[in-house]
Amino acid sequence: MFYQITALFIWSSAFVAAKYTYGMMDAVMMVQMRLVISALVVLPVCRRYLGRIPRQSWRPLVLLSFLNYIGVLMFQFVGLKYTSAASAITVVGLEPLITAFIGHFFFRDPARWYHWLCGLLAFAGVGLMIAGGSEGGGDITWYGCLLVLLGGAVFCATLRPTRKLIDDIGAPAYTSVSLALAALLCLPFTLLLAQDYAIRWSGSGTLALLYLGIGAGWFAYLLWNRGMKQVSANTSGLLLPLEPVFGVILAVLLLGEQISALSWSGVLLVMLSTAAAILLSEMAKRKRTKAA
Repeated sequence: MFYQITALFIWSSAFVAAKYTYGMMDAVMMVQMRLVISALVVLPVCRRYLGRIPRQSWRPLVLLSFLNYIGVLMFQFVGLKYTSAASAITVVGLEPLITAFIGHFFFRDPARWYHWLCGLLAFAGVGLMIAGGSEGGGDITWYGCLLVLLGGAVFCATLRPTRKLIDDIGAPAYTSVSLALAALLCLPFTLLLAQDYAIRWSGSGTLALLYLGIGAGWFAYLLWNRGMKQVSANTSGLLLPLEPVFGVILAVLLLGEQISALSWSGVLLVMLSTAAAILLSEMAKRKRTKAA
């Protein structure tokens, strides 16, 4: 469990680290550089698996590489430019609920009553958080939160096909090759979408970029996958609400973000609703297992 908690802590700090890079480069450029750094780390391993991937797996591999990295990261980190790190990581905390709703509408996996109830409460919490944003001075905006939410929706929509592909080709092959592909696939979008190609190097921005590329882009996945060997998938799911908790605390402590009382109530409502949905889902699974 220590490995996975550490991984969640690293992922939760990614939005905080990204804020340090925005003074050095455009958000789109940051995504491109982050992917390049991650690709360089996995390149030696990637070369080992290139010839072992079946031909029929290449099309979904390219598509999922694009969606999981470019689609998700572009939405989330461009959105982060327009909102606070605390609000962005809170919106990311909706992902377990979004996954349930996507499964309901697109994968014939019906959401339970508690998913709908907790989802309603969680989205109400996002509304409260944004409504209190101007009062707290944290620059919380609808537009920024919407982009982060879209990134989370893309991530949740690709979970099932990604798991299927990993079963087919293996986690090491998928992780290394998809990261290398993403760095290449991102290039045309960077040239098209970046508002500024200049890089104004700084110590804090460079360290933050390296942290995003190596820490959040590679090392956290390594820790998470190692933890999966020792911790059940159900337990891993119960740990997910820790990510927004860590992220909000880091945003307040490291970035000095101010959060109003109204926004705090929204943040807590999102976290509690997501945690309740995960706990109720786990309890329902245990009941069905006993009944069987």
